[in-house]
Amino acid sequence: MLHFDLPRFLAETLAAAGGGGDLVFTVGCPPQVLTDGGVRAMPLPGLARLSPFQTEAMVVHLLAMGPASAAARWRELGAAHFAYSVPGVSRFRAAVFSQRGSCAVTLRAIPERVPTLEELRLPAGMREACAERSGILLVNGPTGSGRTTTLAAMIGEINATRSCHVETIEDPIEYLHRHGVATVNQREVGIDTPSLAQGLSDSLRHGAQVILVSSISCPEEARLVLEAAETGHLVLTSMRGPDTATALARLLCLFPPGEREEARARAARTLRWSFTQQLVPHRDGRRPVVEVWRATRATVAHLIEGNLEPSAVADVLRDGENQSLLAFDRALERSVRAGLLARETALAVASAPRQLELRLLDMREESS
Repeated sequence: MLHFDLPRFLAETLAAAGGGGDLVFTVGCPPQVLTDGGVRAMPLPGLARLSPFQTEAMVVHLLAMGPASAAARWRELGAAHFAYSVPGVSRFRAAVFSQRGSCAVTLRAIPERVPTLEELRLPAGMREACAERSGILLVNGPTGSGRTTTLAAMIGEINATRSCHVETIEDPIEYLHRHGVATVNQREVGIDTPSLAQGLSDSLRHGAQVILVSSISCPEEARLVLEAAETGHLVLTSMRGPDTATALARLLCLFPPGEREEARARAARTLRWSFTQQLVPHRDGRRPVVEVWRATRATVAHLIEGNLEPSAVADVLRDGENQSLLAFDRALERSVRAGLLARETALAVASAPRQLELRLLDMREESS
């Protein structure tokens, strides 16, 4: 396999992939790239089908170049993820794992430059959110929806506009931020801190005004996020979920049942904005469609006492459009009316396709 010259091999693979997408290496298949929701084979000379020896050689090389904690996780759990850089080629988010007794690898190329909110075509509310001085900013979405990139763009916006101390706790660090108007310190789990929770706890004593935690997934992390927001920090983090309601429900479910009522009240006091995005095929490639929740009298009251089912939260968002709230299906409708998104695509991913179809009837009549 190119005599184990992995940097050269990755450079050739990236060139064959056109520079974007997730690279997938698994036994019995050629190198593949995942783009626009599909997998495309990239048969390279001599690599029509990867062998167990070849994928194992990749894993050995990657773990040798990665942090010691990644090798420990691989030995203990059979999987690990970490950042990996090839000078002059790219920085990658690497994931190595065992499957059917052989090794597999996925690599996501990370652009050298942090994209801006405008380049990502994210809603104007995100710039307004980045100007908040304290509280919680949530970025939600299903796996592969671009949450990490959006969070990086938000930190980039703060870095370009606000003189402050920013500290990030990431697992792993993907985008590298240069100091700008702000000072940005980035800490990686397994290298600079043993865990997200410990890193977040430590950041409260480092004089940081803005804290990014790549995700929260346990009660300790959730409590620390609320504590940080309550003590005057601006905290950016992410939750998995296809819509705002699911993300908020998952946040609250991190707490034991006896703490959830208090957690709802604390979240209502500290949550400033929540953005839930999905990548949807637009006419010029996949772009995020974003549902926007922000703290208003109505949304805060609903978060404290209301039904957090998706349909109920969507009703609150629709009722508050004049206050910068935006339900997912309404965002789809706007994209269709702007000519950016095909009507059929919007209906295929809509939360309530029948209602969206009725709202778009006037466009069908105009085209007929």
